[in-house]
Amino acid sequence: MRSPCYFNRLLGSAQLIIGMLICVILSPWISDATAKQITFAWDPNTEPNLGGYRLHYGPVSRSYNSVIDVGNQTRYTVFDLDDNQTYYFAVTAYTINDTFESGYSNEVHTGGDSALLASQESPSEGSYESGIGLIRGWVCGASTVEVEIDGGERLKAAYGTRRTDTETVCGTADTGYGLTYNWNALGDGVHTLRALADGTEFSRVNFYVTTLGETYLQGISGEYPLPDFPQSGSETVVGWSEVHQNFVIVGSHTESGIVNQNGVAAGEATAVLAHQESPSEGSYESGIGLIRGWVCNASTVEVEIDGRERLRAAHGTSRPDTASLCGTADTGYGLIYNWNTLGDGVHSLRALADGVEFAKIVFTVTTLGQEYLRDVPAYERILSNFPSTGKETTVRWSEPHQNFMIVGFH
Repeated sequence: MRSPCYFNRLLGSAQLIIGMLICVILSPWISDATAKQITFAWDPNTEPNLGGYRLHYGPVSRSYNSVIDVGNQTRYTVFDLDDNQTYYFAVTAYTINDTFESGYSNEVHTGGDSALLASQESPSEGSYESGIGLIRGWVCGASTVEVEIDGGERLKAAYGTRRTDTETVCGTADTGYGLTYNWNALGDGVHTLRALADGTEFSRVNFYVTTLGETYLQGISGEYPLPDFPQSGSETVVGWSEVHQNFVIVGSHTESGIVNQNGVAAGEATAVLAHQESPSEGSYESGIGLIRGWVCNASTVEVEIDGRERLRAAHGTSRPDTASLCGTADTGYGLIYNWNTLGDGVHSLRALADGVEFAKIVFTVTTLGQEYLRDVPAYERILSNFPSTGKETTVRWSEPHQNFMIVGFH
Protein backbone atom coordinates (compact mmCIF):
# COMPACT_ATOMS: atom_id res chain seq x y z
CA MET A 1 0.00 0.00 0.00
CA ARG A 2 1.36 3.39 -0.95
CA SER A 3 1.21 6.28 1.48
CA PRO A 4 -1.19 9.03 0.36
CA CYS A 5 0.67 12.11 1.59
CA TYR A 6 2.60 15.03 0.10
CA PHE A 7 6.28 15.18 -0.89
CA ASN A 8 9.05 17.04 0.87
CA ARG A 9 12.20 16.76 -1.27
CA LEU A 10 15.62 17.29 0.21
CA LEU A 11 19.00 17.79 -1.38
CA GLY A 12 21.71 15.55 0.00
CA SER A 13 25.49 15.82 -0.37
CA ALA A 14 27.43 15.17 -3.55
CA GLN A 15 24.45 15.77 -5.84
CA LEU A 16 22.41 12.96 -4.31
CA ILE A 17 18.79 13.98 -4.75
CA ILE A 18 16.68 12.48 -2.01
CA GLY A 19 12.93 12.48 -2.53
CA MET A 20 11.08 11.14 0.47
CA LEU A 21 7.68 11.08 1.95
CA ILE A 22 6.82 9.70 5.34
CA CYS A 23 3.35 9.14 6.62
CA VAL A 24 1.73 6.86 9.16
CA ILE A 25 -0.59 4.69 7.08
CA LEU A 26 -1.65 2.17 9.72
CA SER A 27 -1.94 2.39 13.49
CA PRO A 28 -3.16 -0.98 14.82
CA TRP A 29 -3.19 -1.64 18.58
CA ILE A 30 -1.81 -5.00 19.63
CA SER A 31 -3.13 -7.12 22.49
CA ASP A 32 -0.62 -5.85 25.06
CA ALA A 33 -2.28 -2.80 26.63
CA THR A 34 1.05 -1.18 27.41
CA ALA A 35 2.57 -1.35 23.96
CA LYS A 36 1.55 -0.49 20.42
CA GLN A 37 2.86 -0.91 16.93
CA ILE A 38 2.79 1.61 14.10
CA THR A 39 3.46 0.92 10.44
CA PHE A 40 5.07 3.56 8.23
CA ALA A 41 5.34 3.79 4.46
CA TRP A 42 7.00 6.27 2.11
CA ASP A 43 7.52 6.66 -1.61
CA PRO A 44 10.73 5.12 -2.96
CA ASN A 45 13.72 7.05 -4.25
CA THR A 46 14.73 6.49 -7.86
CA GLU A 47 18.46 7.27 -7.64
CA PRO A 48 20.66 4.41 -8.93
CA ASN A 49 23.05 4.88 -6.00
CA LEU A 50 20.38 4.51 -3.33
CA GLY A 51 21.48 2.15 -0.57
CA GLY A 52 18.54 2.20 1.82
CA TYR A 53 16.62 4.08 4.50
CA ARG A 54 16.80 4.76 8.22
CA LEU A 55 13.80 5.40 10.44
CA HIS A 56 14.57 7.85 13.25
CA TYR A 57 12.33 8.42 16.28
CA GLY A 58 12.32 9.71 19.82
CA PRO A 59 10.38 11.76 22.41
CA VAL A 60 11.68 15.16 21.19
CA SER A 61 10.90 16.76 17.83
CA ARG A 62 13.94 16.75 15.49
CA SER A 63 16.13 15.25 18.19
CA TYR A 64 15.83 11.47 17.82
CA ASN A 65 17.43 8.98 20.18
CA SER A 66 16.52 5.81 18.26
CA VAL A 67 17.35 4.79 14.72
CA ILE A 68 16.54 1.66 12.71
CA ASP A 69 18.28 0.78 9.46
CA VAL A 70 15.38 -0.69 7.49
CA GLY A 71 17.40 -1.46 4.36
CA ASN A 72 16.07 -0.83 0.90
CA GLN A 73 12.37 -1.14 1.69
CA THR A 74 9.68 1.53 1.95
CA ARG A 75 7.48 0.05 4.65
CA TYR A 76 8.37 -0.75 8.25
CA THR A 77 6.58 -1.49 11.51
CA VAL A 78 7.88 -0.25 14.86
CA PHE A 79 6.86 -2.42 17.82
CA ASP A 80 6.63 -2.06 21.59
CA LEU A 81 5.98 1.67 21.79
CA ASP A 82 4.73 3.05 25.08
CA ASP A 83 1.04 4.04 24.97
CA ASN A 84 1.63 7.05 27.17
CA GLN A 85 4.72 8.37 25.39
CA THR A 86 4.82 10.95 22.61
CA TYR A 87 7.01 9.95 19.66
CA TYR A 88 8.33 11.87 16.65
CA PHE A 89 9.33 10.04 13.46
CA ALA A 90 11.33 10.91 10.33
CA VAL A 91 13.18 9.03 7.59
CA THR A 92 16.56 9.53 5.90
CA ALA A 93 17.97 7.86 2.80
CA TYR A 94 21.59 6.85 2.27
CA THR A 95 23.76 5.87 -0.67
CA ILE A 96 25.37 2.56 -1.53
CA ASN A 97 28.32 1.95 0.81
CA ASP A 98 26.70 4.50 3.14
CA THR A 99 28.89 7.33 1.80
CA PHE A 100 26.22 10.04 2.09
CA GLU A 101 22.93 10.43 3.97
CA SER A 102 20.08 12.84 3.28
CA GLY A 103 18.49 15.26 5.68
CA TYR A 104 15.33 14.27 7.53
CA SER A 105 12.01 13.88 5.76
CA ASN A 106 8.97 15.73 7.03
CA GLU A 107 8.13 14.69 10.57
CA VAL A 108 5.17 12.65 11.80
CA HIS A 109 4.06 12.75 15.41
CA THR A 110 2.02 10.19 17.27
CA GLY A 111 1.75 9.67 20.98
CA GLY A 112 0.04 9.97 24.29
CA ASP A 113 -3.49 8.87 24.95
CA SER A 114 -4.74 10.79 21.92
CA ALA A 115 -2.55 8.88 19.42
CA LEU A 116 -2.29 12.11 17.43
CA LEU A 117 -1.34 11.77 13.77
CA ALA A 118 -0.16 14.97 12.12
CA SER A 119 2.37 16.53 9.76
CA GLN A 120 3.66 20.10 9.44
CA GLU A 121 4.40 20.53 5.73
CA SER A 122 5.37 24.17 5.21
CA PRO A 123 7.56 25.69 6.43
CA SER A 124 9.64 22.55 6.81
CA GLU A 125 12.95 21.97 8.51
CA GLY A 126 15.61 24.09 6.82
CA SER A 127 13.25 25.59 4.22
CA TYR A 128 13.46 29.13 2.86
CA GLU A 129 10.37 31.34 3.12
CA SER A 130 9.72 34.79 1.69
CA GLY A 131 6.86 37.20 1.06
CA ILE A 132 3.33 36.29 2.08
CA GLY A 133 3.13 32.55 2.50
CA LEU A 134 1.16 29.79 4.05
CA ILE A 135 1.77 27.75 7.17
CA ARG A 136 0.15 24.43 6.33
CA GLY A 137 -0.13 20.74 7.08
CA TRP A 138 -2.67 18.22 8.33
CA VAL A 139 -3.88 16.79 11.64
CA CYS A 140 -6.20 13.89 12.36
CA GLY A 141 -9.11 14.50 14.71
CA ALA A 142 -8.18 17.83 16.33
CA SER A 143 -10.47 20.59 17.56
CA THR A 144 -7.97 23.41 17.15
CA VAL A 145 -4.58 23.81 15.48
CA GLU A 146 -2.23 26.59 16.55
CA VAL A 147 1.25 27.75 15.58
CA GLU A 148 3.82 29.60 17.63
CA ILE A 149 6.74 31.42 16.00
CA ASP A 150 9.89 32.34 17.92
CA GLY A 151 8.11 31.87 21.25
CA GLY A 152 5.46 34.50 20.44
CA GLU A 153 1.72 34.24 20.93
CA ARG A 154 -0.06 31.18 19.62
CA LEU A 155 -1.97 31.84 16.40
CA LYS A 156 -5.01 29.81 15.48
CA ALA A 157 -4.90 28.21 12.05
CA ALA A 158 -7.99 27.58 9.97
CA TYR A 159 -8.65 23.86 10.24
CA GLY A 160 -10.77 21.39 8.31
CA THR A 161 -9.92 21.88 4.64
CA ARG A 162 -10.31 18.80 2.47
CA ARG A 163 -7.21 16.62 2.15
CA THR A 164 -8.23 13.42 0.38
CA ASP A 165 -4.63 12.17 0.63
CA THR A 166 -5.08 11.73 4.41
CA GLU A 167 -8.40 9.91 4.35
CA THR A 168 -6.80 6.47 4.67
CA VAL A 169 -4.77 7.67 7.63
CA CYS A 170 -7.37 9.71 9.47
CA GLY A 171 -10.70 8.18 8.48
CA THR A 172 -11.73 11.60 7.17
CA ALA A 173 -10.44 14.01 4.53
CA ASP A 174 -11.23 17.20 6.48
CA THR A 175 -7.80 17.39 8.08
CA GLY A 176 -5.95 20.27 6.43
CA TYR A 177 -4.91 23.40 8.27
CA GLY A 178 -3.51 26.68 7.04
CA LEU A 179 -2.56 30.14 8.22
CA THR A 180 -1.57 33.05 6.00
CA TYR A 181 1.60 34.73 7.25
CA ASN A 182 3.73 37.66 6.10
CA TRP A 183 7.25 36.33 6.57
CA ASN A 184 8.63 39.83 6.12
CA ALA A 185 7.31 40.71 9.58
CA LEU A 186 9.80 38.28 11.15
CA GLY A 187 12.90 39.81 9.62
CA ASP A 188 15.87 38.10 8.00
CA GLY A 189 17.46 35.02 9.56
CA VAL A 190 16.60 31.74 11.24
CA HIS A 191 13.25 31.32 12.99
CA THR A 192 11.48 28.53 14.88
CA LEU A 193 7.91 27.36 14.47
CA ARG A 194 5.97 25.07 16.80
CA ALA A 195 2.72 23.46 15.65
CA LEU A 196 0.18 22.30 18.24
CA ALA A 197 -3.06 20.34 18.05
CA ASP A 198 -5.39 20.89 21.01
CA GLY A 199 -2.42 22.26 22.92
CA THR A 200 -0.08 19.32 22.19
CA GLU A 201 3.04 20.06 20.16
CA PHE A 202 3.40 17.79 17.14
CA SER A 203 6.14 19.58 15.22
CA ARG A 204 9.00 22.02 15.69
CA VAL A 205 10.99 23.27 12.70
CA ASN A 206 13.71 25.82 12.05
CA PHE A 207 13.49 27.76 8.78
CA TYR A 208 15.04 30.77 7.04
CA VAL A 209 13.39 34.05 6.08
CA THR A 210 14.80 36.51 3.54
CA THR A 211 13.15 39.91 3.20
CA LEU A 212 13.65 42.89 0.92
CA GLY A 213 14.03 45.23 3.88
CA GLU A 214 10.37 46.14 4.32
CA THR A 215 7.31 44.49 5.82
CA TYR A 216 5.19 45.25 2.75
CA LEU A 217 6.91 46.53 -0.40
CA GLN A 218 4.64 48.80 -2.45
CA GLY A 219 4.77 50.46 -5.83
CA ILE A 220 7.39 48.10 -7.32
CA SER A 221 7.20 46.12 -10.55
CA GLY A 222 9.57 44.06 -12.62
CA GLU A 223 9.86 40.98 -14.82
CA TYR A 224 12.97 38.84 -15.24
CA PRO A 225 13.81 35.98 -17.62
CA LEU A 226 15.38 32.91 -16.03
CA PRO A 227 17.32 31.11 -18.78
CA ASP A 228 17.71 27.33 -18.88
CA PHE A 229 14.89 26.62 -16.44
CA PRO A 230 13.36 24.10 -15.92
CA GLN A 231 15.75 22.54 -18.43
CA SER A 232 18.47 23.63 -20.79
CA GLY A 233 17.09 25.65 -23.69
CA SER A 234 13.92 26.70 -21.88
CA GLU A 235 13.21 30.08 -20.37
CA THR A 236 10.92 30.97 -17.48
CA VAL A 237 9.80 34.52 -16.79
CA VAL A 238 9.02 35.67 -13.24
CA GLY A 239 7.28 38.89 -12.29
CA TRP A 240 6.97 40.74 -9.00
CA SER A 241 3.52 40.40 -7.39
CA GLU A 242 2.74 42.91 -4.68
CA VAL A 243 -0.16 40.93 -3.25
CA HIS A 244 2.14 37.91 -2.82
CA GLN A 245 5.17 40.01 -1.83
CA ASN A 246 7.09 37.60 -3.99
CA PHE A 247 7.80 36.59 -7.56
CA VAL A 248 5.31 34.49 -9.51
CA ILE A 249 5.78 32.73 -12.83
CA VAL A 250 4.22 34.85 -15.57
CA GLY A 251 5.60 33.13 -18.66
CA SER A 252 7.51 30.14 -19.93
CA HIS A 253 9.23 29.58 -23.25
CA THR A 254 9.61 25.94 -24.18
CA GLU A 255 9.76 23.90 -27.34
CA SER A 256 5.96 24.12 -27.52
CA GLY A 257 6.06 27.92 -27.61
CA ILE A 258 5.49 30.89 -25.31
CA VAL A 259 2.90 30.75 -22.56
CA ASN A 260 2.06 34.18 -21.19
CA GLN A 261 -1.49 35.45 -21.19
CA ASN A 262 -3.26 38.42 -19.69
CA GLY A 263 -6.26 38.38 -17.42
CA VAL A 264 -9.47 40.23 -18.28
CA ALA A 265 -11.96 42.22 -16.27
CA ALA A 266 -14.79 40.45 -14.48
CA GLY A 267 -17.13 40.12 -11.61
CA GLU A 268 -19.19 41.96 -9.09
CA ALA A 269 -19.46 41.45 -5.33
CA THR A 270 -22.68 41.27 -3.35
CA ALA A 271 -23.53 43.11 -0.16
CA VAL A 272 -21.96 40.38 1.97
CA LEU A 273 -19.23 41.84 4.20
CA ALA A 274 -16.30 39.96 2.73
CA HIS A 275 -13.23 40.33 0.58
CA GLN A 276 -11.48 37.87 -1.73
CA GLU A 277 -7.78 38.83 -1.56
CA SER A 278 -5.86 36.21 -3.51
CA PRO A 279 -6.15 35.45 -6.31
CA SER A 280 -7.33 38.94 -7.19
CA GLU A 281 -8.77 40.37 -10.37
CA GLY A 282 -6.20 40.06 -13.15
CA SER A 283 -3.53 38.51 -10.90
CA TYR A 284 -1.01 35.89 -11.96
CA GLU A 285 -0.83 32.64 -9.99
CA SER A 286 1.70 29.83 -10.18
CA GLY A 287 2.88 26.82 -8.19
CA ILE A 288 1.21 25.83 -4.95
CA GLY A 289 -0.60 28.82 -3.53
CA LEU A 290 -3.35 29.95 -1.24
CA ILE A 291 -6.88 31.10 -1.97
CA ARG A 292 -7.50 33.57 0.83
CA GLY A 293 -9.55 36.47 2.11
CA TRP A 294 -11.99 37.29 4.93
CA VAL A 295 -15.73 37.02 5.60
CA CYS A 296 -17.76 38.41 8.49
CA ASN A 297 -19.93 35.94 10.41
CA ALA A 298 -20.20 33.05 7.95
CA SER A 299 -20.70 29.39 8.79
CA THR A 300 -19.04 28.11 5.63
CA VAL A 301 -16.86 29.64 2.92
CA GLU A 302 -16.54 27.90 -0.44
CA VAL A 303 -14.77 28.58 -3.71
CA GLU A 304 -15.64 27.42 -7.19
CA ILE A 305 -13.10 27.50 -10.01
CA ASP A 306 -14.13 27.38 -13.67
CA GLY A 307 -17.59 26.14 -12.70
CA ARG A 308 -16.23 22.99 -11.06
CA GLU A 309 -17.11 21.42 -7.73
CA ARG A 310 -17.31 23.84 -4.81
CA LEU A 311 -14.40 23.49 -2.39
CA ARG A 312 -14.73 24.34 1.27
CA ALA A 313 -12.12 26.72 2.67
CA ALA A 314 -11.02 26.69 6.29
CA HIS A 315 -12.55 29.75 7.98
CA GLY A 316 -11.84 31.45 11.29
CA THR A 317 -8.21 32.58 11.36
CA SER A 318 -7.51 35.81 13.22
CA ARG A 319 -7.68 38.96 11.12
CA PRO A 320 -7.43 41.92 13.56
CA ASP A 321 -7.79 44.34 10.64
CA THR A 322 -11.42 43.25 10.23
CA ALA A 323 -12.46 43.41 13.92
CA SER A 324 -13.92 46.93 13.76
CA LEU A 325 -15.98 46.06 10.69
CA CYS A 326 -17.09 42.55 11.61
CA GLY A 327 -17.25 42.72 15.40
CA THR A 328 -14.80 39.80 15.50
CA ALA A 329 -11.27 39.14 14.29
CA ASP A 330 -11.86 35.46 13.46
CA THR A 331 -12.80 36.13 9.85
CA GLY A 332 -9.93 34.85 7.70
CA TYR A 333 -10.33 31.97 5.26
CA GLY A 334 -7.84 29.99 3.23
CA LEU A 335 -7.57 27.00 0.90
CA ILE A 336 -4.35 25.46 -0.43
CA TYR A 337 -4.44 25.01 -4.19
CA ASN A 338 -2.02 23.68 -6.80
CA TRP A 339 -2.54 26.13 -9.68
CA ASN A 340 -0.68 23.79 -12.02
CA THR A 341 -3.71 21.47 -12.08
CA LEU A 342 -5.73 24.15 -13.90
CA GLY A 343 -3.37 24.52 -16.82
CA ASP A 344 -2.11 27.67 -18.53
CA GLY A 345 -4.45 30.52 -19.32
CA VAL A 346 -7.32 32.54 -17.90
CA HIS A 347 -9.55 31.08 -15.19
CA SER A 348 -12.44 32.31 -13.07
CA LEU A 349 -13.11 31.95 -9.36
CA ARG A 350 -16.31 32.47 -7.40
CA ALA A 351 -16.24 32.87 -3.61
CA LEU A 352 -19.35 32.13 -1.57
CA ALA A 353 -20.33 32.61 2.07
CA ASP A 354 -23.14 30.32 3.23
CA GLY A 355 -24.00 29.79 -0.43
CA VAL A 356 -24.12 33.49 -1.33
CA GLU A 357 -21.58 34.70 -3.89
CA PHE A 358 -19.52 37.66 -2.67
CA ALA A 359 -16.74 37.72 -5.26
CA LYS A 360 -16.16 36.68 -8.85
CA ILE A 361 -12.75 37.30 -10.35
CA VAL A 362 -10.67 36.30 -13.33
CA PHE A 363 -6.97 35.46 -13.03
CA THR A 364 -4.18 33.93 -15.11
CA VAL A 365 -2.22 30.74 -14.39
CA THR A 366 1.20 30.00 -15.85
CA THR A 367 2.61 26.51 -15.42
CA LEU A 368 5.86 24.84 -16.39
CA GLY A 369 4.04 22.07 -18.20
CA GLN A 370 3.57 19.69 -15.27
CA GLU A 371 1.25 19.45 -12.28
CA TYR A 372 4.22 18.88 -9.96
CA LEU A 373 7.73 19.49 -11.22
CA ARG A 374 10.24 17.09 -9.65
CA ASP A 375 13.96 16.39 -9.77
CA VAL A 376 14.98 19.77 -11.20
CA PRO A 377 18.67 20.48 -10.57
CA ALA A 378 19.34 23.18 -8.02
CA TYR A 379 18.63 26.55 -9.66
CA GLU A 380 19.46 29.99 -8.29
CA ARG A 381 19.52 33.33 -10.08
CA ILE A 382 20.48 36.90 -9.21
CA LEU A 383 17.99 39.56 -10.34
CA SER A 384 19.85 42.83 -10.84
CA ASN A 385 18.45 46.26 -9.92
CA PHE A 386 15.55 44.92 -7.89
CA PRO A 387 13.75 46.32 -5.95
CA SER A 388 15.76 49.44 -6.82
CA THR A 389 18.76 50.44 -8.89
CA GLY A 390 21.97 49.03 -7.51
CA LYS A 391 20.24 46.31 -5.46
CA GLU A 392 20.35 42.58 -6.14
CA THR A 393 17.76 39.97 -5.21
CA THR A 394 18.50 36.24 -5.41
CA VAL A 395 15.74 33.71 -6.11
CA ARG A 396 15.93 29.93 -5.82
CA TRP A 397 13.59 27.19 -7.10
CA SER A 398 11.67 25.50 -4.28
CA GLU A 399 10.03 22.19 -5.12
CA PRO A 400 7.61 22.13 -2.13
CA HIS A 401 6.33 25.57 -3.20
CA GLN A 402 6.55 24.76 -6.92
CA ASN A 403 7.80 28.31 -7.24
CA PHE A 404 10.77 30.58 -6.60
CA MET A 405 11.68 31.84 -3.13
CA ILE A 406 13.78 34.89 -2.29
CA VAL A 407 16.97 33.64 -0.61
CA GLY A 408 19.24 36.68 -0.81
CA PHE A 409 19.13 40.49 -0.95
CA HIS A 410 21.87 43.09 -0.86
